[in-house]
Amino acid sequence: MRTQSALIRPYDPPRDRSAVRACVVALQDFERTLEPSLRPSEAMADAYLDHILERIAAHSGRIFVAELEGALIGFVAVLGRVPPDAPDDEPAPRGYVSDLVVLPAHRGHGLGRHLLEEAERYVRSLGTTRLDIGVLSKNTGAARLYREFGFEDFRIQLTKWLA
Repeated sequence: MRTQSALIRPYDPPRDRSAVRACVVALQDFERTLEPSLRPSEAMADAYLDHILERIAAHSGRIFVAELEGALIGFVAVLGRVPPDAPDDEPAPRGYVSDLVVLPAHRGHGLGRHLLEEAERYVRSLGTTRLDIGVLSKNTGAARLYREFGFEDFRIQLTKWLA
C-alpha cells in the first residue's frame, strides 16, 4: 500500500530490524518526556523489540513498516489473535495494536492512520472482530488519532505511585 509517497509493507527482519529499533528509541524518548518514570530508550530498545517479536509469533501478529525514499519512517505492530486474559473477558480472541510509531519529522501527514488501516485490515483477515490499542494518558495527540480512527474508551487503568 502507498500513502503520500510512503510505502507500507510487511516487516523484513534482516533489512528492517535496526530501523525499527530506531523507531522504538524515538518513541521511548518521546514518551519519557510525558512520563519520566519510563526506562531510558537505549537501555530497553533491544529487549523491547525482541519482546514485540515474541508476542507477534505467539499471537498471529505482524509488523508493517512505512518506507519513504528507501528510509523506514514508522511501523505498527499488531497481534492478530490474543486470547481472553480473564474469565470475565469476551470469549473471542481480540486483535491488539501493541506499538505504533511515526518518526517526528513525518507526523501529522496521515501516516499513523494508514498504518492503523493496515493493522485493521490484517486483523479482519484473520476473522478477529475486536481491535484494542493502549496509549499513555498524557499522549493526547495519539489518543486523539485513535479516537478519530474509531477507538473508544473501554477500560481505564489508574496508577498510584507508592513511595
